[in-house]
Amino acid sequence: MKKILPRICFLGCGTIAARHAKLLRKLYGKKIELCFASREIAKSRKMAEEFRAANYFGSYEEALCSDYIDIAFITTPHASHSELAVMAAKEKKDIIIEKPVTRNLKELASIEKAVKWSGVRCVVAENYYYKPALAKIREWIDGGLIGKVLFVELNKTNRDEVSGWRTDGEMMGGGALLEGGVHWVNALVSLANAAPREVLAVKPGVVYESSIPYEDTLMLLVKFGEGVVGKLLHSWRIPNRFRGMGISKVYGTEGVITFESNGLYCSVFGRKKKRAFFGPASFLGFRAMHRAFVEDYVAGRPWRPGMDRIRTEMSVIEAAYRSLKSGKFEKPD
Repeated sequence: MKKILPRICFLGCGTIAARHAKLLRKLYGKKIELCFASREIAKSRKMAEEFRAANYFGSYEEALCSDYIDIAFITTPHASHSELAVMAAKEKKDIIIEKPVTRNLKELASIEKAVKWSGVRCVVAENYYYKPALAKIREWIDGGLIGKVLFVELNKTNRDEVSGWRTDGEMMGGGALLEGGVHWVNALVSLANAAPREVLAVKPGVVYESSIPYEDTLMLLVKFGEGVVGKLLHSWRIPNRFRGMGISKVYGTEGVITFESNGLYCSVFGRKKKRAFFGPASFLGFRAMHRAFVEDYVAGRPWRPGMDRIRTEMSVIEAAYRSLKSGKFEKPD
């Protein structure tokens, strides 16, 4: 039986949409139909020409009302994610949303309500969930190579210059932790493999100028169920001569897993010694993510990560921002 691939329409025609469209074309060629929508039809027309799309639209409303599309892939700034996702759900379109899913849990709740009412599928394009290094590390942990997990330590620093809407506090709804750190919260939850119970966030008290609203650097401490403790150092401010690369670790009662923070390699020193390397085409998880979205759609399987998991991660981020104000551990909602 011939597989019928979904028809995907990108809502938003910026850099992120182009990245996803390029990879889908590499994976599926002309077999998958793409189209583009923008409030500026010149942008959607240009994208359609670049990626040999079947159609393009001059408004999001026009695209979502079209019978031509199966999946709405939302790649606009996250300030408009909830509005567009609710609109897509009302038109019975399945939905993929670029991270972060929304600015806050209130906006996420509106998406959850609309999705439940309409019965469509919804997922966040969280490529870290599909990183092969994280899957390998979980395999080693589950195999008992480091005994019981005690601490998960993630370190991600790089000097990132931002402009445009990312300097607007209202548009962002948060700082570097929400816009970029959400990836690392996903990784922290994956590696701890337990529910977050309490969250403490601290940021330096040093005064300096920054174009990034709320925060550009912080330290996050998360107490998980089963007694595991997670730590995340995340910064868009601290210079990094290795262009964003770093070292992270998982500490256990019988060993330690060390890995390049982005997932280029990992090694374990414990009950066994092993190591693994991952190539530039696969280590970020985008290929595996898009294959899973398409193949699961065709097979009628649920998309991953589920919306419950996305809510968990957003709850950690909101608790972190509350903690910055209170100076205390806060419980995720």
